Amino acid sequence: MRGDDTRQAGTFHHATKYYSLSDTEPGDERIGIGDPATRTEAIWQRDWDIKPFLYKVYDTVPPIALTRDLPDTGPPALEAIAATGADVPASPGVPDRALLGRLGLLTNGSLERTWTTPDGRRHHYRTAGGTGAQYHLELYVACTDLADLDAGVYHYSAIDHSLRLLRAGDFRAALVEATGDEPAIAAAPVVLAVTSTFWRNAWRYRERAYRHTYWDAGTSLSHILAVAASARVATELVFSYADPLVNALLGIDGVRESAVALVALGHADAAPATAPALHPLGLPTRRLSPAEVTFHAITDLHLASSLGSGAEAAQWRSRRWRRPAQPPTGELTELRPVPADQLDPRPVEQIILRRRSTRNYDTDVTIPFDAFSTLLERSTRGVASDVLTPGAPLTDLYLIVNGVEGLTPGVYLHHPDRSAVELLRAGTFRNEATRIAANQQYAGDAHVNLYYLAHLPSILERYGDRGYRLAQLEGALHAGKLHLGTHALGLGAVGSTSFDDEVVEFFSPHAAGKDYMFVTVFGKRRRAS
Repeated sequence: MRGDDTRQAGTFHHATKYYSLSDTEPGDERIGIGDPATRTEAIWQRDWDIKPFLYKVYDTVPPIALTRDLPDTGPPALEAIAATGADVPASPGVPDRALLGRLGLLTNGSLERTWTTPDGRRHHYRTAGGTGAQYHLELYVACTDLADLDAGVYHYSAIDHSLRLLRAGDFRAALVEATGDEPAIAAAPVVLAVTSTFWRNAWRYRERAYRHTYWDAGTSLSHILAVAASARVATELVFSYADPLVNALLGIDGVRESAVALVALGHADAAPATAPALHPLGLPTRRLSPAEVTFHAITDLHLASSLGSGAEAAQWRSRRWRRPAQPPTGELTELRPVPADQLDPRPVEQIILRRRSTRNYDTDVTIPFDAFSTLLERSTRGVASDVLTPGAPLTDLYLIVNGVEGLTPGVYLHHPDRSAVELLRAGTFRNEATRIAANQQYAGDAHVNLYYLAHLPSILERYGDRGYRLAQLEGALHAGKLHLGTHALGLGAVGSTSFDDEVVEFFSPHAAGKDYMFVTVFGKRRRAS
């Protein structure tokens, strides 16, 4: 990472802002990106002949079959969703092949539901949502010998729900080196690596796909953490690693495809021994497109925010920051979550398989205040991580409340440290909610809009350009937890996009100087008539 130079992330963020090309009309063709003076259209794809294939397939590596049988693991979904990863029972579960299959299927697996693109190709939806259904994330596993799986480095193949062995042997020590002896990695019998193939999303969204990399990674990680918690397996998210070392282990180039997060899974009795020598894999994969376009703003920022060695990773990790909470100045309403013994007993596996995006909301009803409270409280407890601090998020959560029983409609700020929301401005803002969410009517109809905003200058000052990855991911991670939680409460949610500067202007003066990171909306679904 380039020392304390934070200019590249700030420049990139400004260059990938969305703005409106129409005062009222929705649609991709009505959105611009970057400098309004250039009137650049945001949605880039024009040639359906080069639309990327949405799966990574190692053609010459035989698949190791995984079961699709998912017996319920027990705890209520909202209990698993709220878990930080460190709060496991005294007798934690042990990762095995079945759990790896469960994680793959419920994180990046294909569903039976399909859609057909304008070029006539049929695609499967995935268990975790992705921006524009341009699924660009991959899941890898590095493990010691498990009860029913040999030590190795594996790729989870979403196309056929299988594992493919890339390297035989215990290579976990290579990840310990890459993370500068991060304790959770050293103690984990299994380490998951999430990667992004940037082109698969950039075909549609150009440079803004780099933001989507971390939005979608946050969604995927919310599933990983919930599934592991349901199986009573400890987790910790790790972002301090030497990118070239991790990418080399996985056999990826770090430019076209690169690691974006590590997950330590479980606890081993001993640290891994010295890893075998690393040799280039040279394993052919199925071609994604007849032609690919490299968006250099993506690759430049990713390289600028990379760490080169384990020592750099350890030093960056030492910058861990407990951001001071903002003291409230307005009226506070204390949250009243549903008591734990009254939660929907369905486990998270059932919730994930029923997860949908809800775009039609019933404006004639309100949602219960205890449901609203439960979702806020259980989605924002944070996660065990090397740099993110539970209870002290890097992002601020602003809300537009349109229809919550007993809560004055208006603009609010969530205070997780006080388990309360602060009224910033009373009023009905359905039209404004529609407008700032890129003229999407479902935002105005939804009962609650949640905007995750960050003060980028302070984050980048603390973490350098790599802090941009954290700022983009954290809100999406919390929103992913909330989205799952809505289905356990008979509600629904959907992520959206927004006009960056109009968002900040709407939430100002309180949000002045901050930047838009992520938005999701939720509420009671309107049934088809």
